[in-house]
Amino acid sequence: MKKIVLTFACAALMSFGAFAQEDDEDFEIQEESGVTFSGGFDLTSAYVWRGNLLLHGANFQPYLDFSAGNFTLGLWNCTDFNGVLKEFDIYASYTAGQVSFTLTDYFTQEDSFSPDAPKYGNYKSDETAHALEFSVDWVSEFGLDASFNILFYGADKKYWLEDDDPDEATKNAYGTYFELGYTADVKGVEFRPFAGMVFNPSTWYGDGTGTHDGFNVVNIGLQVSKDIPITDKFKLPVYAAFGYNPQLDDVAAFAGFQLGF
Repeated sequence: MKKIVLTFACAALMSFGAFAQEDDEDFEIQEESGVTFSGGFDLTSAYVWRGNLLLHGANFQPYLDFSAGNFTLGLWNCTDFNGVLKEFDIYASYTAGQVSFTLTDYFTQEDSFSPDAPKYGNYKSDETAHALEFSVDWVSEFGLDASFNILFYGADKKYWLEDDDPDEATKNAYGTYFELGYTADVKGVEFRPFAGMVFNPSTWYGDGTGTHDGFNVVNIGLQVSKDIPITDKFKLPVYAAFGYNPQLDDVAAFAGFQLGF
């Protein structure tokens, strides 16, 4: 999931930047060419996505980013150490000033070792484990940020209607999520309170059944991050997040660090 949208999720974890390295020569080369490449991984204590605790226990999250001008193409993966869950995402974004437009392809296998696990190359609308999402993100100069996200294809169907209306159950639910946050730096520590909400039923939010109708607040919490100096040239980004999902009346938290280049 994409960088710097801090949505109390795995996707947000990449936002704290690569393992900070102050290398002027490399920076000058990248600046002159207009092309940058970065990668690394996060190690976190849990997988929380937009208010839902999706994976208990430690998980590994490698990522790669390729940027040219205002365009970025990225790969992001999340897997636990038992193979229970595997997520592989591709995203492309364009940034214009303080606004970014992103297309994300989510792909998830809940049991990646099973012969019945979804196949990556299957994009048939009624079979695929892929879900495509369009996002608009805004970050202000004074710390306020907002993110609007809508799933528009793939594994976001109205599955809860299978018994009552099989035809309607095959249609897209268009799960929509909006988040508002504010980041403040206090003595080198960044604090970001946030609130996230949904506007329509979707199996991607709430209890996963899609039976919650209309507007619901699903994600309230606080993120904390800090770059810890290791040497004169390296800093280690560490972070933690604490959240409450009013729709589920449930809490979740995680902590982690990032290494990158």
